[in-house]
Amino acid sequence: MASGFIILKDGRCWARYWSVYDAIIRIAIKELRLVENGEILANWLTSIIPKSDDEWGESGWGFFNEETDDWITRNFDTRSLTPKNQKLFWNAIINGSKKLKEKGLEYSDLYPEVLDRLVKMYILSQEGANPLDMSDWNVIADECTEKNGPDWD
Repeated sequence: MASGFIILKDGRCWARYWSVYDAIIRIAIKELRLVENGEILANWLTSIIPKSDDEWGESGWGFFNEETDDWITRNFDTRSLTPKNQKLFWNAIINGSKKLKEKGLEYSDLYPEVLDRLVKMYILSQEGANPLDMSDWNVIADECTEKNGPDWD
């Protein structure tokens, strides 16, 4: 059962098991650390996944973050990022997808098809396709009113 969710700009949802969600976010972090202005977003993304697989309070759908004394759910709405950070995040995902196909297990233990599906969903959202195309939910996500991540001044 899906326990990690990424909401795209048009409200479509990518949903997978929590460990796959964590692997996707780790790939984004890895790629963001390689680009100009990506380090701040990479650092913030580390707060939405556990630091290790044996994180105390792990429940699949979320985990207890001892640093913030709060439960973190694996529900990441990319619309909550600034436009600049949305672009950085999706470029990191696209770059990570290319590297995963080229390097395989040397890069990540994630199946390339999993990340490729997220990239295809992103492309559909950019092209204005029906938000339910390829969505793992049968409804469009509610409007996002949250502001997460860095640079919301």
